[in-house]
Amino acid sequence: MDLKDSLYFEDGYSFSINNDTDPMFLLFDYGTRSYPVNMANQHYHNFHEIFIPLGEGAAHLVNGRTIPLEKGDMIFLRPQLLHMSMYPRTSHPNRRIVINFRYGDNPAGLDFQLAKIESLFNRDEPVLRVPPENLAVLVNHLNRIFMLSKKRPSGWQLEVFLVFMLFLLDASRSQRHSTYTPVSDTRSLIDMKIYSIAEYIEAHYMEQITLRETAEKFAISPYYLSHQFTSILGMPFVNYVQKVRIRYALQMLSYTGARIHDIITGCGFSSSSQFNRTFSAYCGMSPSAFRRLGTSDRENIINTVNPELTEFAPSNLPPRHKLTQRRKGCHLIGVAASSLSPQGPESLSESMKLLSADTVMLDIPACFPSIGSYSALSGRKLQDLISAGISISAVCVRGDYLASPDESKRELASSECLAAVSVASSLGAGTLCIMPGNGEAPLFLKAIRPVAAAAADHGIRLAAVPVHGSAISGMEGAERFIGAYPDGGIFLDPVDILGGDFRRNTFSFFEEIFSRLGDRITGLLLWDWLDGHPVKTGRGVMAKTYPHIAALISDGAILIRAAVEGASISDDVKYIRRVFL
Repeated sequence: MDLKDSLYFEDGYSFSINNDTDPMFLLFDYGTRSYPVNMANQHYHNFHEIFIPLGEGAAHLVNGRTIPLEKGDMIFLRPQLLHMSMYPRTSHPNRRIVINFRYGDNPAGLDFQLAKIESLFNRDEPVLRVPPENLAVLVNHLNRIFMLSKKRPSGWQLEVFLVFMLFLLDASRSQRHSTYTPVSDTRSLIDMKIYSIAEYIEAHYMEQITLRETAEKFAISPYYLSHQFTSILGMPFVNYVQKVRIRYALQMLSYTGARIHDIITGCGFSSSSQFNRTFSAYCGMSPSAFRRLGTSDRENIINTVNPELTEFAPSNLPPRHKLTQRRKGCHLIGVAASSLSPQGPESLSESMKLLSADTVMLDIPACFPSIGSYSALSGRKLQDLISAGISISAVCVRGDYLASPDESKRELASSECLAAVSVASSLGAGTLCIMPGNGEAPLFLKAIRPVAAAAADHGIRLAAVPVHGSAISGMEGAERFIGAYPDGGIFLDPVDILGGDFRRNTFSFFEEIFSRLGDRITGLLLWDWLDGHPVKTGRGVMAKTYPHIAALISDGAILIRAAVEGASISDDVKYIRRVFL
């Protein structure tokens, strides 16, 4: 086996010892990243970083200079060094290991030895590429650290630090054997100049920065600078300056007791009105309201402008999914009727009017428990629903036993779905959504054949909801369903499809889903999640991703505020309308 493939790795795994503000700090992060980049701009921090790509084609942008990396290379980044990771356009995400650390003040008497370690970080192109015999030593250290972090014997934190220092020592000894040869930077001079300007903004954000003065300083025309800045860095010059300033303002608001006035001047804003307007545009609230939030909510908002956690597809790199220009009002916005807990059809109709909802997704057994099933729905109660004049875009049926190994249970579940088709037709719903239960996908796909045929006869589109752990689970389950039923659709739950692994919650991840499923995504179930609980939509793990999804979703898709706790329904509907329209 290639030594580079023998490094222990578990996607999404990380561990840390102390916080990044402590004198001694260590963080190992194992994850995957994908095309085109995983950071919206270069950044720096006040601790050391080691980046190890485990795939081909990754690169690092260091102070505006591109450094191509091979699989198994190690790049050593000193504190305060402006940098950004970049990944190639491939069909599979790239694995990488990132190590952040600080080892405190130099112990007396060890200055000379530690200077050797620091030499790893102080070269112009600090890349280590070593022959197999040296790489074997370094891999053994990293694998031992991985296993210690998993088993966690008594005193494991100290042992991890000691092994990590041995890793650094052996890495410094290996420098003389390094086979890395610097590669000429073939990018254009304008690319290099734009990255130099980005570095200038990061260093001078607290000062007054204008496009014209910056263009003059770097000997470039303002028009050309504006055009090239957007093309190369993926956002206009002014937006970049604002985002950098807001990032630092959020840090000061969250981690210091500084007065708002001092934050305004310290972050380069010309007035309180400009600061409040910009802050609200990026964060959706006032600075004082942000300060009143709990720690988790504040961290979530900070992450929306964190360059290490945000993604973008720059205009000079074509995205895999062509974004279409959306028109205001091209989506129906609604709610899951069961979350409204209606007493009857009239009550449901009144609730919709109060929420200004366009439509509902109706799950009759969940919405009206006394009815129990679609098969048990009487003609009179169905007529009451029809007479209420409710706009019902989708009828939802739970196929808990459609993938059961028990044939009789599958037949009963199929019959319930057929009854739901008839109800959907009577109510004018254009979509029948099936929530699959646990079991084997082939059994599920076979059991719904008569349902698909009946839906087609009534002009209703059959859609599946990929539910984590069910017979139709994740991206693979969704593709299997639409492969078996070419006319079928997918009602996507963005939170559920992450399967609890919120590290995958990136623009590239959802760009990949939308590029593969395209217009087969007929609707979205929208809600949000934080610290193990449902929260207001856009205030949890999906805060930074829903605006991106809004740019990806096809025209005409149905947007449903999903059936979670009802207290925030009104605010959630307003959020969905604001973000998606």
